[in-house]
Amino acid sequence: MAPLLLQDSLNALLNSQAILTVFQPIVDLNQRSALGFEALTRGEPGNLLQRPDMMFDTAFRCQRLSDLEQLCLSSALKTFREQDSDALLFINICPESMIQKPAMLNDTVRILRESGIRPEQLVLEISERFPVDNTAELQQALVQYKEEGFAIAIDDLGSGYSGLKLWSDIHPDYVKIDRHFIHQVDQDPVKQAFVSSVVRLCDQLRCKVIAEGIETESELATLRSMGIHLAQGYLLGQPRPKLSFTVPNICRAPTDTTQRGGLERPVGDLCQPLMCIRPSTSMLDVDRLFTEIPGLTSLPVVEDDIPLGLIRRHTLLECFSRPYGRALYEKRSVGEFIQNDSLIVDAALSIGMVSKRITDSEQVDLMQPIIITHNGHYQGIVETRTLLRHITDAQIQTARYANPLTLLPGNVLIDEHIEQLIREQKEFQLLYLDLNHFKPYNDLYGYRQGDAVLKALGNILQQEASDHHFIGHIGGDDFVIVAQEPDATVLCQRILGNFLSRSDDFHHPDDIARGYLSIADREGKQNFVPLLGLAIGVVPSSLIAGQGGEELAKLAAQAKKLAKQRPGSHWHCLEVGPDQPSLALVGGSVGSSVHEFERRAQRSA
Repeated sequence: MAPLLLQDSLNALLNSQAILTVFQPIVDLNQRSALGFEALTRGEPGNLLQRPDMMFDTAFRCQRLSDLEQLCLSSALKTFREQDSDALLFINICPESMIQKPAMLNDTVRILRESGIRPEQLVLEISERFPVDNTAELQQALVQYKEEGFAIAIDDLGSGYSGLKLWSDIHPDYVKIDRHFIHQVDQDPVKQAFVSSVVRLCDQLRCKVIAEGIETESELATLRSMGIHLAQGYLLGQPRPKLSFTVPNICRAPTDTTQRGGLERPVGDLCQPLMCIRPSTSMLDVDRLFTEIPGLTSLPVVEDDIPLGLIRRHTLLECFSRPYGRALYEKRSVGEFIQNDSLIVDAALSIGMVSKRITDSEQVDLMQPIIITHNGHYQGIVETRTLLRHITDAQIQTARYANPLTLLPGNVLIDEHIEQLIREQKEFQLLYLDLNHFKPYNDLYGYRQGDAVLKALGNILQQEASDHHFIGHIGGDDFVIVAQEPDATVLCQRILGNFLSRSDDFHHPDDIARGYLSIADREGKQNFVPLLGLAIGVVPSSLIAGQGGEELAKLAAQAKKLAKQRPGSHWHCLEVGPDQPSLALVGGSVGSSVHEFERRAQRSA
């Protein structure tokens, strides 16, 4: 049973219907469009059960999961109806809810009829994470839903109880592979084998497979090469309140990247062609190749244009040097001796990401070359020393133009990065961050404490950013983040929340108690200045279509100025208004104003 506090929070949430519905796109990679959207539920901000995992876990332990799912279903349909879309709507539902609450079908049909949504637009996701005690009753319930026109999907295949049995029993229209098998699928042959088996089964059973939880370009490239064209994940689109989908650059046709430099350069730019052999090639024939080409240290082993790994010269010599080694091994196929630690990456993966993958893995042999693919097909190799040389050059270049205090990229690298994205016509969000009241704070506390705050802010940005974000330090208390994502709302909220949680570390307890800084001017008069805050101005790159970084900088300064007009910590995003010439303004805050600090001081007193 859940703790009493969680029970009370759940009851309050259900009674007040304090939930929000957001939608994540499910992308048809071939059509470069959204097949549909999965409805996801969040608790309203400030609610103890805001996180969906806590919300549903508490509902399960309080035996109110069906009530919560009914509320989620109603909210999803209502929100979806308001946006007037012809897309498919994927909704999660627990198998037991369908069995225990047969009236849920009638309620759903009624809501659909009232809203004008066609039943054919609704896909019910049955999660494998929940046990199904009575398959016969579930089958009977699903027959009724299918008769109404609903499609059925198995969610989280491979995550738990009886996936294949459930699959064979309910004959779904869609199968969603659990994200466990998608994470680093490009590096794990076992996961690749599982996914390939699911794809083949789906082909035979005439249902569609969806890969969910895709977060890296290399994962996406590997999945596409295995025949998957329906996909979902943060790489393709994050959950948002509106049904909107912008084709990610990774789904578009390849662009010219010859001008890209540094660690962001595609590793494919360093690729060199190298002959390959089939896994059925005999070890004797491999020995002849190594003998004829003295400088050759490795050979890629490829079958049907798909690389399997490498055979190393020293592996062959080790086999042949054993007693009777040549007689024992020369007729055996090379496929039996492939290096299991061979690194295989897509040509589109950045050099920085390849470097991270090498350093993160304890199995990769630094002496062997890296195999390069394009959409899963063999292209060539990159020698490790070539990669290391390029990484060293890039690091020297970065260090030369880094900010000496935070060691983050400075103005030159910031400008190069932005101009590159503009040149490649990639969409991004520019976040311009500035500390409020930093100068008087620096005067009062001294430059060493001021520098400590700047370093702390740099660390906060690195904690909250991901590999898809570029962080720079313009100078002083001005920072930037270049985020290659359609919506920076969540990122802004995380940064402001982290900054607020550290705010007490920046101030003396007396200043915190007062809620402001007391600073004497040149005449000795005391001035009252608010505590440190953080302002973030956000500018989507779509606002500078056809223009350069200079116009972007002007808009960023404007957005930051508007954010600084609010007390506490705040963010503002400039967006194109309905009349186009003017700019609409959206924003939010996570922070405390001077008055809120005063109220806290009064409570503590």
